[in-house]
Order: sequence, then structure tokens, then C-alpha cells
Amino acid sequence: MGTIELRTAVPDKALSLLRQALERERRLLHDAASRTRVRVNELAARTGADLDALLAGRAAHTEEQDMLLLELEGEIALLKSMEEEIRILETLEICP
Repeated sequence: MGTIELRTAVPDKALSLLRQALERERRLLHDAASRTRVRVNELAARTGADLDALLAGRAAHTEEQDMLLLELEGEIALLKSMEEEIRILETLEICP
């Protein structure tokens, strides 16, 4: 695991601010990922898309569903990105 070093004239205040900021970011990402999961499920239900086939590029894009499927693909990509950020945040350890 790598180490990041911070220098400050007010370590106690900076430590508190850093902990609060990390916790707030975790909370925001969890909330956003939850809303995005709901949106993915709604779009998948509307389109009847097989998510595995869609992600593998094997799902047919019909003209009437093309925009919905593109939106679904975008939401899935966004969700994956947020989940990765959450995983990274959850590995952070503050060692004063």
C-alpha cells in the first residue's frame, strides 16, 4: 500500500477536516451510486435489455430503443466508475 504525506501548520484541524471530507465523499458516492442503480434497473426494465449482452456488445440496438440503450450503457459506465471510487475510498486509512 502506498503512502501519501501531508504537511500543515495546524495538524489537528487538518486531520479533522480530512476525515470529514473523506466521509462526506463516501456518503455522496454511495447515494449517487444507489440512485444510478435504480436508474439502470428502470432503463433495463423499459428496454428489456439483457445487461450482460449489452455490456458485451451483443445486444441489438433497434431504432426505437437506440437512445434508451445508449443512456443505459452510459448509466452502467457511470455506476462502474462510482463503484471503483468507493472501493478506493474504502481502502484509505488516515494514520496521524
